[in-house]
Amino acid sequence: MVITKQEIEEQFNKWNGIIFNNELPTPHFEVCHTKSFLGQFQWRNVLGERTYKIRVSTFYDRPFDYYVDTIVHEMLHFYIRYNNIKDTSSHGRIWKKYAADISKKYGLNIARTSPTGGGVSEAVLEKKRQSKNINENVVICKLKDGKYGAAVIPPTKIPAFARGFANWNYVTDYKIVRAPWSQTFNLRHLRTRCGIRTIKKEIYDELLSNPILRV
Repeated sequence: MVITKQEIEEQFNKWNGIIFNNELPTPHFEVCHTKSFLGQFQWRNVLGERTYKIRVSTFYDRPFDYYVDTIVHEMLHFYIRYNNIKDTSSHGRIWKKYAADISKKYGLNIARTSPTGGGVSEAVLEKKRQSKNINENVVICKLKDGKYGAAVIPPTKIPAFARGFANWNYVTDYKIVRAPWSQTFNLRHLRTRCGIRTIKKEIYDELLSNPILRV
């Protein structure tokens, strides 16, 4: 199944009362289709005013219980941040203890990493089916260890990323291509700095068949 924003908010309100004594203020909620995370808690401090957001990915078709675990996972991050509790890391000693206690008491499965559930969700597949006119800029690389890599880069930052990959010692050769979303939806999406994940050679060859951008 694919969870909705309304269902995320309902689960937040439910577990805020059960676990956190309604201590957490209502954040913004967002449903996205990214593969890079199942859930994410974000906060910002602008001119002394804090804003909070919980994001849940519907990239995978997951059972409802898995979504609940993800929501409570992010609520625990929220609780620690909201109360300025010092931990050893994002999923540090305190977070792990809270997660274990909550899981045992309420029959949940709050862990650092959660199962994805089923395959790619119908929402993502439908977007893929309709993606003939959606294109993205992809850097494809040959790496020093003989492997291949690829990542999607923002259209407004092509020159900056081109310079970054040109000067990256780990990369022996790179090209930037214009590829359809059906080939790119499960690649890593970069925002501010260079990074790469390895891909199979056949995927590299498929991406290489697209038009090459001249930077």
